[in-house]
Amino acid sequence: MPAMLGGSRLWRHPDFLKLWSGQTISVIGGEITALALPTLAIFRFHTSALVVGLLIGSQRIAFPILSLFAGVLVDRVRRRPVMILADAGRAIALASIPLAFALNVLSLAQLFVVGLAMGIGNVLFDIAYLAYLPSLVGQADIVEGNNKLTSSFSIAMLAGPGLGGVLVQLIGAAQAIGANAISYLVSVLTLAWIREPEPLPREVSARTGVFAEIAQGIRLVVHHPLLRSLLAMVTVDSFGFQLALPVFLIFFYRRLHLTPAQAGLIFASLGVGALVGSVIAARVVAVLGLGRAMALGIAGSALALAGVPLALFLPAVPWLIFVSFVDACAITVMDIQQVSLRQGVTPSHLQGRMNATFRTLFWGVWPLANFLGGLIADWTGPVSVFLIAAGLRIIPITIVVVSPIGRLRSYPAAAAQAGGISSNW
Repeated sequence: MPAMLGGSRLWRHPDFLKLWSGQTISVIGGEITALALPTLAIFRFHTSALVVGLLIGSQRIAFPILSLFAGVLVDRVRRRPVMILADAGRAIALASIPLAFALNVLSLAQLFVVGLAMGIGNVLFDIAYLAYLPSLVGQADIVEGNNKLTSSFSIAMLAGPGLGGVLVQLIGAAQAIGANAISYLVSVLTLAWIREPEPLPREVSARTGVFAEIAQGIRLVVHHPLLRSLLAMVTVDSFGFQLALPVFLIFFYRRLHLTPAQAGLIFASLGVGALVGSVIAARVVAVLGLGRAMALGIAGSALALAGVPLALFLPAVPWLIFVSFVDACAITVMDIQQVSLRQGVTPSHLQGRMNATFRTLFWGVWPLANFLGGLIADWTGPVSVFLIAAGLRIIPITIVVVSPIGRLRSYPAAAAQAGGISSNW
């Protein structure tokens, strides 16, 4: 396992191992809920594709509204307590669903409220987490750390959907969501167990207001050629995928007549693909160079998405397992590189605001994409949504090719492009 999951230095870092284990468990829980929550809405409340899109979007709407402010908060305070509070809040929100179901008072409105609460927790946790990791492992080990986390998240993606599908069929979707609440509590405990003191946040001038600090993060991203290009790339790419996301389960359950267990098996193949992608990512970069590897990752993912409708004419489950594997393998190669690039060229005191700026825009378009995907599916059917979503991803490939990203061969080249960024910002 250590060999499969990358280098060896962080295997001797006990606090990283605590963070790693807790996040792996909570990601397994998150994958269960990703299947169980829309399944609960579809089967219990007989929702349309549009309502499923809105439900998924409710978990993302906090990002364009709160991310920039969360980035300022994360750069002003220690990050680990923010992560603990966010995990605790998400556990409480999710636990309310099986409780309401047992009392026979569960409503579709409650699912939306829980989605909103989860979104707020996700904003706080994700921005704090991305800013915390470099300070925990150091810049020298950040790529190894991201590789290890991505590899274990891939294992979680492998286990979570399959487990979720089985749990939904055995005990019901509402009770399966309760398992995710437990996983967040496990994450709280592992975070609290970390012993290495977190550095004090950088002193902030009393005259520096929240909006001035937000502006610093935005200026950093807008004026840095690599960060600006990465933001444009991931925003358009994520919009394309999120357009299709609410349609998958509608397509599986109503057009292909699959069971939750079969849907879970298909989603589990995403985990296998992501795991393979995380293992081969470094080799792909070594052979092709950083920029070309990222373009190839997006292209492979887009082709796989375009192939989803062929399940209507082929053995559905084996075909969907194959295209899901290819999709996740390809996009993971890209994703590891873009996250590591962002972290590597950004000074520590701006990590939170840089990540918040990214989250505001590229996660911020997700609710709109989810809504439009559901709306188009209700109007024209799911097949057109998959084809439109795949076609849109030509744009981020073009951005990589014509921007400074496409000329990068390695991380040292990216660091050289960062120049005097620390002193300037």
